[in-house]
Amino acid sequence: MLRSVWSRAWVCCCLGLLAVSTIARAETYRYAGVERLVAVGDAHGAYDRFSRLLLETGIVDENLQWTGGKTHFVDLGDFLDRGPGSRKIMDLLMRLQTQAEKSGGRVHVLLGNHELMNLTGDLRYVSDEEYLSYTDLEDAEERRSAREYFDSLPEDARSRPFDEAYPPGFFGHRQAFSSAGKYGKWLRSLPFVIVINATVFTHGGLPRLVAELGLEGTNQTLAGNLASYELTWAQIRQDIGLVLPATFRQRPRLARSSSLPIVDTFKDLYWKPLFSPEGPLWAREDSMCLPVTVEQELDAALAKLGADTLVVGHTVTPDNRISTRLGGRVIMLDTGMLASSYSGGIASALVMEKGRKTASYLGQGSGHEILPVPRRVGFRPGQMSDDELEDFLVNAEIVNMETLGHGITRPKRVTLEREGVRLRAIFKDVSHNEKRMGNTVVEFADHWYNEVAAYRLDRLLDLQVVPVTVEREIEGKRGSLQFWVEGLINWRTVTEQGLEPGDWCSMEPQYQLLKVFDALIYNLDRTQENLTFLKSDWILVLIDHSRTFTGKPRILQKNQSDYLLVTPAMARRLRGLDHTQLEAVMPPYLSQGQMRALLTRRDILLRDYLEEQSTLEAPGDNAQDGSH
Repeated sequence: MLRSVWSRAWVCCCLGLLAVSTIARAETYRYAGVERLVAVGDAHGAYDRFSRLLLETGIVDENLQWTGGKTHFVDLGDFLDRGPGSRKIMDLLMRLQTQAEKSGGRVHVLLGNHELMNLTGDLRYVSDEEYLSYTDLEDAEERRSAREYFDSLPEDARSRPFDEAYPPGFFGHRQAFSSAGKYGKWLRSLPFVIVINATVFTHGGLPRLVAELGLEGTNQTLAGNLASYELTWAQIRQDIGLVLPATFRQRPRLARSSSLPIVDTFKDLYWKPLFSPEGPLWAREDSMCLPVTVEQELDAALAKLGADTLVVGHTVTPDNRISTRLGGRVIMLDTGMLASSYSGGIASALVMEKGRKTASYLGQGSGHEILPVPRRVGFRPGQMSDDELEDFLVNAEIVNMETLGHGITRPKRVTLEREGVRLRAIFKDVSHNEKRMGNTVVEFADHWYNEVAAYRLDRLLDLQVVPVTVEREIEGKRGSLQFWVEGLINWRTVTEQGLEPGDWCSMEPQYQLLKVFDALIYNLDRTQENLTFLKSDWILVLIDHSRTFTGKPRILQKNQSDYLLVTPAMARRLRGLDHTQLEAVMPPYLSQGQMRALLTRRDILLRDYLEEQSTLEAPGDNAQDGSH
């Protein structure tokens, strides 16, 4: 009985996916002339908050019927998983789509990564309460047959009890999300990226793929990848005689037992951008990576789409408020609506009307200003900004000190406390000039005030890689006090332990940034120990800058490598740096000669950048030859 049920499901899957691909090709992805727009992201089953938010923003009335008129409402996806009310959210959205069109408005629902996960068997975040909401769709005979088969398996093949592995409602859930199911058919028809007026809406971000494929190409390619993935899995499953559903992560291993030639195709699809940060459902770089490392790709994607702003969910904002990044080009909407999963979370909506962009928060009204994400290098309590952290380091009480290491500098780790907040910092008071024996340097110049200068230069250039560093007197000695960033891992540990950096923020552009910054400040002391990353997300954090800022107006030879590449985003920052800016923040930490040398090194980097750009733009020897 169970095998015949799944056989019928495979046939429905194949026929349904063909129909879905036709729907995707007919989908409209671009809309113009929209006067009012409301956008929401990442409801995660928080139905009550979601529906009340729609009421407060004028999208629905008390009976949850459309009252938005010609408003365009956008849901950025991730309304599934974690919370219990995701099915009710889908029912509401599907009904409002029909009602809105009759009133001249539109409801745009985008796929998020959690919708994709539910479609492809990645059910890690489906709660038991969610499964229970599908018990009305569950066939009792199917569940009984599944249990009988499960109980017949060897004990070592049953790692969990049946009702734990397949909670009540599980089979109803899977039927509902199949290509023949009510929600499965609807979800497979949804777009991945849309453009309304001059604003792009997608769940995660705009990786390089979007700049390469454009709006229609991105949507059609990803829809095609999904259809191909499901078709090949359906055939493999039938070939190997699989009875019980397999999870997304189990499927590649199970596929190896099939002799079908499509197995290689299936394995290739498993690594496509549809399922990785190389695609817009999973990308986070626009929401969390260092600005200078992502601006170029973002600008290229926006230009390709004919837009100037990106609106995303997927990554919860640090302070649970709708925020902007990258000069306002990115608006982040995920404020953790499901408060049971996200501490301090709140339901929020972006409202775009009459040229204004404002935030609406459930129970707090509308018209709230949307502010940029504050500069924060490293995690700290209460989402304290770097400006607030500077004041803390200067004025908080010192409650403990310990000496670190046995080298020349012998820094001290300081614990500070104020109003119940406790943080750690590194204090350096080293200060000595270069020592030589003939032409040989036996001891490099080492000064604590270079630490402050490196931080201030980082802020001038908006690189966001150097932790807050201030001047402070401790135990009668003046020195630099730098915020101790918790959770750092240095490159020596990475290589010795064979660790694989995460894939949210690409390593190569961060390493290019490191090399350019070190060349600019003439860093004599970059080592594997002070090349550090936040282990949680592999974002670069640069420390130990006491041996920097020489008066030599040249680039240190060891920095002249293939990685010394100035990107357009870095070039813009370097061009904006001038003596007036330096004069305002660098004395007494840098002398006039050091500042002049710094600007000379800046000019060398820009000269090399222009030469590199000229080489890239020059036509090749075979530019006129279109055949090979």
